[in-house]
Amino acid sequence: MRRGRPLGVRGAGSAGWALVLASACQPDPGALPSLDALRQPTGLAVAPDRPLLLVTNGNWDREQTDSTLMAVDLETLYVELARPGEPGDGSRPCRRVAAGDPTIECDPAAFIDPRTTVRLGTGAGNVAMDRPAGTDGPLRLLVPTRSPASVTWVDVLPGDEHPILECGQGEDGRCGADHEIRASVSDRLPGEPARVIVDDQGARFAYVPHILGGAFSLLNLDGPRGPELADVEGGFFREAPFEDEDPAGGFGAAVRACDPDLPSQESRECTRPFLYASQRYFPGVRALTVAPGLDLVLPGRELSLTAFDPKVVEGRPFMGDLAFEDPAVGDRLLVVQTTPAALLRLDTRLGPDARPVDALLDTEPLCDQPNVLAIHRPPGDEALALVTCAGEGRLAVVALGSFRQVASVAVGEGAFEVVVDAARQQAYVSNPREDTISIVSLEHGSPRRFTEWARLGLGAGSRTID
Repeated sequence: MRRGRPLGVRGAGSAGWALVLASACQPDPGALPSLDALRQPTGLAVAPDRPLLLVTNGNWDREQTDSTLMAVDLETLYVELARPGEPGDGSRPCRRVAAGDPTIECDPAAFIDPRTTVRLGTGAGNVAMDRPAGTDGPLRLLVPTRSPASVTWVDVLPGDEHPILECGQGEDGRCGADHEIRASVSDRLPGEPARVIVDDQGARFAYVPHILGGAFSLLNLDGPRGPELADVEGGFFREAPFEDEDPAGGFGAAVRACDPDLPSQESRECTRPFLYASQRYFPGVRALTVAPGLDLVLPGRELSLTAFDPKVVEGRPFMGDLAFEDPAVGDRLLVVQTTPAALLRLDTRLGPDARPVDALLDTEPLCDQPNVLAIHRPPGDEALALVTCAGEGRLAVVALGSFRQVASVAVGEGAFEVVVDAARQQAYVSNPREDTISIVSLEHGSPRRFTEWARLGLGAGSRTID
């Protein structure tokens, strides 16, 4: 049986994570994936030291044999965006969408070298970035996949004509088993890994919440043969408070900064990473620490973030992504509430007992089915929270100074991942339901600001600009 659209399951997919594989229905063997086309693009990352946009294509309908990880040449893309052709001009890689519409659409194949693309397991998710040799060392990517349940690590190496994505792949471009994290001596990576989050406070760990099953996994980034599974904490996330179903799972994680002069009690004098993980089917987050010497997840307290009865809410799941407004300070935590749709701000300053206050400060309503969060911190200007809304195909923009929504940008169907290209003052949004990536201007003073002025992918048509 084949599927023609991203799949959803009740609870997990009906409110934004509509990209959950239905394991009970196995499809016919699919075709080999195209190596230079966008197909259900899901994860995005901007390389920090070269003009590359890294993209995963999810293959959520299993029409093809694999997901892919590819690199978009941003330098060439912006050259062509500056000289677009007229609507319907197939001789140019970029052209206007329609007469009277200033939006530019571009053929992705013109900016993707198929020799760089590698093949992964089906259901590829976000692209997490690591520097295993330090800030000046080479870049390493970590990508979760659903089938098989795995995290694949890929090194980005310089090449003569194009960058090289190295994952022990064979002649067919399929990443090798030595680069897939599936099990350790004592544990197996649970199913449905949601996202990979690399510790941004110096600890050599990555964190993997699982969208179903209730587990939370810990990766050691400095294993003897590369990143490896260090620990699995089963039953970490609470089950849904419904009578007819009991999914349990998580979505994101964020590490709190530790001040050596004022450490939190949980951090044990800054010797332990202390972080928050968002529940997916329960309206709240859960704290945890990691014991570095033992490589163990140590579950902490659970924090409810709602004043409503979750049993009476029709939409679900409840929580999405989360991030600290300033990762160097860690005193304010932003949490995406998928149902009811809102962005929450928590006070995570330390109280007299050296524990975070964990008080709800602000709530800002958002567009339907918000999930993924990115923060833009332009020098000398107000910081912005960018949140994708899958239900409406929009990008919500919240000014963090006033904590109010200043724009709701029409992007593409199923809008999911959002990343910021600080060098170009742009945001990129993946739209897996229409095989496009939106380009949204963040440039202060530009007439294009907070509009989707261009996109990778052809034939999506005009958007309504509010």
